[in-house]
Amino acid sequence: MEKKKQQLTSYIEYLQTPVSREGTGAEKYELRKRLFGREDVLPMWVADMDLPVAPFIQEAIQRRAQNPIYGYTLATNKTYQAVVNWHADKGLICQPNQIEFTHNVANAFHMAVLAFTAPGDAILIQPPVYPPFFKAPLINNRQCIESPLKLIDNRYEIDFDDFEKKISDNNVKLFLFCNPQNPSGRVWLKKELQQLAEICIKYNVIIISDEIHSSLTNPCHTFVPLASLSQAVSNITVTLDSPGKVFNLGGLQIGYAIIQNEELIKRYRQIKKSVSVEELNLFAINALEAAYMDPKRFLWVSAIQTVIQQNIDYLTEFISDHFPEIIIMKPEASYLVWLNLNHLFSTHKKMNEWLVNEAQLGLNDGLSFSGESKLGEYCVRMNIAVPKRTMIQACKQMERARKKIT
Repeated sequence: MEKKKQQLTSYIEYLQTPVSREGTGAEKYELRKRLFGREDVLPMWVADMDLPVAPFIQEAIQRRAQNPIYGYTLATNKTYQAVVNWHADKGLICQPNQIEFTHNVANAFHMAVLAFTAPGDAILIQPPVYPPFFKAPLINNRQCIESPLKLIDNRYEIDFDDFEKKISDNNVKLFLFCNPQNPSGRVWLKKELQQLAEICIKYNVIIISDEIHSSLTNPCHTFVPLASLSQAVSNITVTLDSPGKVFNLGGLQIGYAIIQNEELIKRYRQIKKSVSVEELNLFAINALEAAYMDPKRFLWVSAIQTVIQQNIDYLTEFISDHFPEIIIMKPEASYLVWLNLNHLFSTHKKMNEWLVNEAQLGLNDGLSFSGESKLGEYCVRMNIAVPKRTMIQACKQMERARKKIT
């Protein structure tokens, strides 16, 4: 026990070591000028971490890199079993032949749109939600139907009456679902998932459950994999996941779908073949196996969760002391914080100008998550997966800019 405690402390200290991403082609940094109009903003937007990758994953990649041939490589039984075991620990029992590797989760749900709907079909989403959910139906000539979440006591809830009505009225074929929810970090309760699934079963709607943030669920909350509810639910569910968020491996392009319905997986494989999506890349395989199998993997995740929670606590206290007008929605999973600045600004434009030009922060604009409902018009999403030093710097910039609010 004492050895584990020491290792956890060591990991936390390691995670607090600042690592420069300048000059590495990091999207979060390279796109500052294009997205925010200036290159000196502190970027806290796209959902990857400014924290180093676990040493055991680095070591696995470095070992493989020592072999100077980087040819075509196949995922092995070991790779598939790593995924099976990881999800069993989360409560979802699956088999190796129910796993289809993709290049990332977004790529996976785009292929799901092609596999399970036809041009003109209706696909339902729940704003505010991950922006690519809006794009996937539209760029593939499908209808995008919105059933907005309800904000009750600073917590998003599903409007089940509206959800069912939108499905029925529009003959919805596919539902793109964030579980846990992005951008709010809301972890859905089992009873909510059951009610939602029952409606989809009633209307024969296939559910694409994006569960990429689930492995960073706060220990105070319980994540329930949608497909674990029952055989009937798993029969209409495609579970999407990746080690990309929890182990910060976004650049390696790792994703997979777990599909327990034989007919659905057959259709999915046909689409994969048609767009030539086959294997993971060489280093993605090594990284996934290390992430999901190393004996220290759960200790590492605990260290990540500790750093995230420390930053959430710091930000919450700072806002309470210096910006009581801001409403913070503390995430129940992952490292994305949804902030409502409605009581500080009279227009969306003024809010963005202050954030970028005065506070010099690069955050995700809430409107991009909102669709027709505009639920996030005065909201921003802040990525707090950063060293404590960066979190403190961001708060200092906000504090200095306070007097510039008009």
